[in-house]
Amino acid sequence: MTRRPGSVTLADLGPEPCDLFLSINRLEQGTTSKGKPYLALELGDAGGGIEARVWHDTPGFEEVAGLEAGAVVKVRGRRGEYKGTPQLVVDRIRPLGEDDEPGYDPARVHGPFLEAVADLACASLVIDIETAPLVDVRGLPQKLVEEVTRVATDRDWDIDKVLGLNPLFSRVVSIALGDADGAGGTVLLAPPDDEVAEVAGAAPGWMRVLDERTMLGSFWALAARATLVVTYNGRGFDLPFLRTRSAILGVPVVTDLVSQPPYQHRPHLDLYQVLIGQGRGAAPMNLDAACFAFGIESPKDAMDGSMVGRAYRDRRYEDIARYNLADIEATRALYARLADTVLPWLGGR
Repeated sequence: MTRRPGSVTLADLGPEPCDLFLSINRLEQGTTSKGKPYLALELGDAGGGIEARVWHDTPGFEEVAGLEAGAVVKVRGRRGEYKGTPQLVVDRIRPLGEDDEPGYDPARVHGPFLEAVADLACASLVIDIETAPLVDVRGLPQKLVEEVTRVATDRDWDIDKVLGLNPLFSRVVSIALGDADGAGGTVLLAPPDDEVAEVAGAAPGWMRVLDERTMLGSFWALAARATLVVTYNGRGFDLPFLRTRSAILGVPVVTDLVSQPPYQHRPHLDLYQVLIGQGRGAAPMNLDAACFAFGIESPKDAMDGSMVGRAYRDRRYEDIARYNLADIEATRALYARLADTVLPWLGGR
């Protein structure tokens, strides 16, 4: 028996067919070995996302083929599996129609986070994050104090840097994001929860001040609607940090930008991975070094990541946000430099 659409989410999906409303996070058109067209989709709702294939003879194929990310569709399907990965087996699909409105609940599809950043959605999203320790190291259990101190000593790092690179001990302070093919950007800033209203009242137009949970949910909502997310070392730091911190705060991670193999550059294009290839690369290979090599102005002159923790404690939120914004400007410039040389051969453009 097919359950009523609107009452079913991806979390309820089982082996029996059901009707549900989903958002198109990504859509790519492909051709089978026999020359038949198909659609490779990532569909999602407020609780997560799932991959799907829509074959040329599936009812609704032509109607859906021309849709863009963010469009809502009504799907009849069931949970399946392909090479060990969950997949939605689509029996039929069509765009959301006027007759669907009584059963369609936008909150069940888009979740509570998209509204704050819906105007920032774009196809190619460049992002960078800044983090800061949640607690002074002395607030940790003694065994963890000893472990953090050992790591700091071994690597000749400041304690703040050790804590700030670890999502178990730190928070996301800001997420800078913008159109990778455009200009400018926006910084989502998360001061301590009790300061959100005060900081928001004095924030410039290019900053959006949110609590950390809302900031993380807003990021995932935008990332799920982008066909390409561009980072520098996002595979090694930014995205695992965002994923782990989201899990700690109970924020649904509605798209997977981490698990793709290193030779695959969509939907996540990590420019660091492009530069080092399959090897570890010679040190240093950070963004500062890449900027030097390509003649791009470095954002690291005024501040670097190890200084963010102290700046956050000193309530220098706009300084952090400006530094974060400079990071995506540099990443975008590097992306542009690689666009006509390397990226066309890697599927990253």
